[in-house]
Amino acid sequence: MKLKAALKKLLDSKQYKEALDLFDQKFEIRTDFTIDMAIKACTMSKDYKRDFNIQKRLSSNSLNNPFIQVSLIRLYSRPFILLQKY
Repeated sequence: MKLKAALKKLLDSKQYKEALDLFDQKFEIRTDFTIDMAIKACTMSKDYKRDFNIQKRLSSNSLNNPFIQVSLIRLYSRPFILLQKY
């Protein structure tokens, strides 16, 4: 099964940890699309440490991808938004 399809299936069924485990296992065949999906899984599972580890391994091209940038903004704005509620 292709990584993209497998990640989508796991995310759709809200199996975020499993999606991130699969992404880590198959990191060498990642694409910007699967990176974006992994960041979304980090956001949904509130796994900020894992996201930081993913970011450290990304190329500058991936970090400049607008879809990845939007996902990172959402990830890092989430704790701030939650703090503003209290």
